[in-house]
This record gives sequence, C-alpha cells and structure tokens, in this order.
Amino acid sequence: MLLLLLALGGGNGSPSASPQLASPPSVSTSVSGVWRGRWVAPGERPPVPIEAVFAPGKDTGTLIGLVVSGIGRDRRSARLAGRYENDGATLALPAGGALRLIMQGATRLVGEVKIGGAAGFVPGDGALELSRVRR
Repeated sequence: MLLLLLALGGGNGSPSASPQLASPPSVSTSVSGVWRGRWVAPGERPPVPIEAVFAPGKDTGTLIGLVVSGIGRDRRSARLAGRYENDGATLALPAGGALRLIMQGATRLVGEVKIGGAAGFVPGDGALELSRVRR
C-alpha cells in the first residue's frame, strides 16, 4: 500500500516540494525513506511482513513514521514519532513501549520492539529487519 502511494506520486517532485532528508548533525546516516522487511519474535511465532516510511519531523533531531504490518485483513498500521540518537533513533509506540532503530550500512535497518504488554502494530516484543526500498 505504501509503495502504491509512492508510485502514484511519481517521485519527480520539484526540490521545493521535497522534504529535507538529511541526517541531524549528530547522526551519521538518516533512517528517512521507504523500508520493507519483517518483524521476528523469539520462539515459535511466524515472521510478520512490515512496510515503513520514515521522514524528518518538525523539530531538529526528530522523525516521524508510518509503519504497516501484516497482510490482508491482518494489516495494522501505526503513526510513530521519535528522536534521533547517536547511533539511530527511538520512536514511541502508541500502545506503550518503544521501537529502537539502528542503521547497519546504507540499506539495512534493524530495530528492537519493546512493548511489554498489549499488542500494537506487531504481536509483541521482537526485532525488525528492514531493507531500504527508496530514499
């Protein structure tokens, strides 16, 4: 769904319409862009497909995101907001808890989901493994 919206947008916007995707000064690589991958939990739970879009927030050092998990009727989405840190970013989850993101190269993003209770856009605590689709 996220990729469909990006395709409809054409991606050829003028520079004045494009958001600034540069990293904050203290962060070496920005997590801004479109990502696809999966959520993985320890144990017997099957992986859950994930699509995510991250962009700079309104204030310096902040970011916003839209994350969609699952397929078909099991799709769930969450709007997230957070802050950049020295080695990545941390975003607050709507149901409580946090999503910690760490860049591993220019095209790989790993995350740790700590919910501690009720499910949100993923079934519980686990890890995200994402690959960059588009900047």
